[in-house]
Amino acid sequence: MKVLFTNTGPWGTGSATVVNGVMSELIRKGHQARVIFPDSGFKSPDFNRYYDYPDKFNILKFPATQNGEHLYTFPLIITDPHPRNFPHAWTFKDLNRQQLQAYMDYYGKFTEKVIEEFQPDVIECQHIWIMDYVLGKKGYPYISVAHHSDQLGFRYDRRMRKYARRAARHASYIFAISESVKEEVLELYPVDPERVVVLPNGYDQSVFYRNEVDRGELLARFGLEHLRNTPIITFAGKISKTKGIDFLLRANRIIQKHREAAIVVFGAGDLEDVLSGIPADAYDMGNVVMMGHQTPEVLAAFHNIARLSVLPSRSEGFGIAALEAMGCGIPMVATRTGGLAKLVVGGLVPIGDYRELARQVLRILSLPEKEHHKLCDQAHKRAHEYSWKKIVKQRLRIYQSLRESRSSL
Repeated sequence: MKVLFTNTGPWGTGSATVVNGVMSELIRKGHQARVIFPDSGFKSPDFNRYYDYPDKFNILKFPATQNGEHLYTFPLIITDPHPRNFPHAWTFKDLNRQQLQAYMDYYGKFTEKVIEEFQPDVIECQHIWIMDYVLGKKGYPYISVAHHSDQLGFRYDRRMRKYARRAARHASYIFAISESVKEEVLELYPVDPERVVVLPNGYDQSVFYRNEVDRGELLARFGLEHLRNTPIITFAGKISKTKGIDFLLRANRIIQKHREAAIVVFGAGDLEDVLSGIPADAYDMGNVVMMGHQTPEVLAAFHNIARLSVLPSRSEGFGIAALEAMGCGIPMVATRTGGLAKLVVGGLVPIGDYRELARQVLRILSLPEKEHHKLCDQAHKRAHEYSWKKIVKQRLRIYQSLRESRSSL
């Protein structure tokens, strides 16, 4: 089986994590897989993982010129920051008509070349968005994956709705990453409910697992020796209001009054943008460490020395970050939104309730060791229910049925 994936953005986000996980499992099972995604070539610790393997990663490079239009970078679906893009990169909404057509032509020509060379049996597009639309216009069959950010984009960008609706209408199947995302899909797009299949995400169990990490060495590597005896709370996600980092910093004002703890934040974005308009005395940056975008291995190491992790999102389709933390054997405190309500072991709080967020964090920080170990075991067990092996098995059944139906025509 040959499977080609497309993604609207490069690595560093949930959709890319899905592609990496599914691809790796497909290849492990003897199938062939490739992915097409855009990138602006920014150097990073994980740069060579993608640029050194052109047989797997077909990169649509930016900046680019097409139809006489200069495309300085790839556009984003919504305004949330992306770790592989400029701090204030344009969105599809910012493109004028000529720039949007240039982007579609640039992507279309590149994709045609990859398809001609690879001859995939199945094409799976991450996001119900412009890439699916372009493939449909060219007559290629495809599956679309709804990740929730594309549904946020649908509401944000009126012009793109006609493209998204057509992309959804012509998809052979739509994979929704949670029941809540399926509900969004059926609300927003003219599609047959029988073609919308809930396929939850997984996480990389070869990276995010319980491990004996040398706490002192890890902290020293990042200049954090002063936290050697301080309980650590991890946060992994974009530095954006969508991920609720402002709620976390408001909660930290309460946390620090009752218990010394360090919040170690992983993710790209501009914190000043998020905090704009919030009074300085409403939040607390004390004991907050901004790590920026790091490799999964570094994140996993910090999870393994943390007491718990937090994900106070305003909106969340699934929440792979929660699985990754719990896979390392720590509990999670998250908001009751999207797929998180089903996943989380630790504590759930209402969206925006930073006081309850602080209370739940303090509760876990104060647990006796025996009770904390028990909660960690429960979190680890829950995470293991979501393996790429299981999810790829479900995907392959649908891939195979599509291939057989086309060969019989």
